[in-house]
Amino acid sequence: MSTTPYSVNDTELADALDEASERAGRAEDRLARIVCAHIAAAVRDALTTESAAFDATHLRLLRHPGEPLGADGTYWTASGEQRRLGMLDLGPLVGWVQQLTDSTLNVWGPLCEEEDGLVGQAIGYRLDLAQAAHLPADVHTSTRVREIRARLAAGSHRPWSWSEFTWSHRGASLPAGDLDAVHTDFVIYDAAGPQVAEVSVSYGPGDTDTPAEDVAETRANVELITCAPEDLLYLLAQLDHLAGGADAEELHLRGYCAHCRRSLYSSTPTEELTAADGSTQCERRLPTGRTIPVLHALST
Repeated sequence: MSTTPYSVNDTELADALDEASERAGRAEDRLARIVCAHIAAAVRDALTTESAAFDATHLRLLRHPGEPLGADGTYWTASGEQRRLGMLDLGPLVGWVQQLTDSTLNVWGPLCEEEDGLVGQAIGYRLDLAQAAHLPADVHTSTRVREIRARLAAGSHRPWSWSEFTWSHRGASLPAGDLDAVHTDFVIYDAAGPQVAEVSVSYGPGDTDTPAEDVAETRANVELITCAPEDLLYLLAQLDHLAGGADAEELHLRGYCAHCRRSLYSSTPTEELTAADGSTQCERRLPTGRTIPVLHALST
């Protein structure tokens, strides 16, 4: 029996697995945050009757490492009194609680306070029901965040980049770190090329006692400024994602490829440009007539 030979690009396969795993992790985080709100709603529904007002502030979650979380129905009131839900109320509640796991501790953990000592064989957590009940929509739609979005939208083409220029006291260009250097300019550019900002530091005789530290600190500030727009976009997308207001994985039209003129899309977490068919590359024809593969690039 003959076999058909095939080849596998191991690097591409590993990258695809990493990307899919990261995407699944973000979806799991989003689900966990919404589940916390449903847990708070389930406690409210169990305790609210015609004759009794809702009085719970915290619910016990039980964690056995490596297993889904559990609940024994224990809750606390505002006065600190410990009570327990009835068995009939536990079913729907436990169904929600068991959707939380160790892998989403980073999501539900900040909403809890760990109890002192073990509860049986489990680690006990007190879930703050008021915090859990409110998805962070009030943050991602707040005035401050709207102002941040407006500033990002008004800024010049992203991503930004920067270059470093080092000078002697006579104005001659020198390599970074040269012993005769007395001044360094850092120039920040937008994606289309125009200058966005310039940051300078002087460290000649009489300027400073710590020249190396001053240059390193200024360089770090420049990197912070340069990366700030992309960092803010990423954080805003994750905030929207966790709040349930928008899917961070959703593809957005970014523009058109400078090489092949196809429409290009990206999602906020990756910013990788892809065509509608998922490709990240096209072909560029050289003057000789030969074609070479090139990454998609936005036309400016």
